[in-house]
Amino acid sequence: MIVRRGVTLLGAALLLALGAAACGGSSGGGAYVPPKGPVVDSVTVDAGNLYFEPDRVTTEAGNVRITLDNVETGAHNLVIEGVPRFILEVGGKGDSDTNVVALEAGDYVFYCSLPGHRSGGMEGEITVG
Repeated sequence: MIVRRGVTLLGAALLLALGAAACGGSSGGGAYVPPKGPVVDSVTVDAGNLYFEPDRVTTEAGNVRITLDNVETGAHNLVIEGVPRFILEVGGKGDSDTNVVALEAGDYVFYCSLPGHRSGGMEGEITVG
C-alpha cells in the first residue's frame, strides 16, 4: 500500500512538473505573472491570417489590459519584445485571450512568434506615453 501511494505521488509530481514546463510560454523562465494594481487602459488587437489590426497602438504608461481576438482561421499568438514570458494565444476563429502587462513609456514591438508569421507581416508597435 505504501509503495503504491509513493508511486502515485511521484507520478502526480511528474505530471505537474511537465504541465508547468509546457505552460511556461515562449520566453522560458516560468509562467507570466500579471502585475497588480489598477488598469490604465485596455487595447484589443485582431489577429488574422498574417496580420494584426491595428498594427500600431498608442496607450498610457502603467498596467494595460491587452486582448487578442482571432478573426480568421489558424492559431496565432502575441508576444511583446522586452516583456519576458508575456504571451497571448488563440487557436482559431472566434478565440480570444486577455492579460494585463505593465508598460513603461517607450516603444515596444509585438509579433506572432509562430514560424513564418512574423516574417509574413504579423508584427506591430505599441507606443507608450
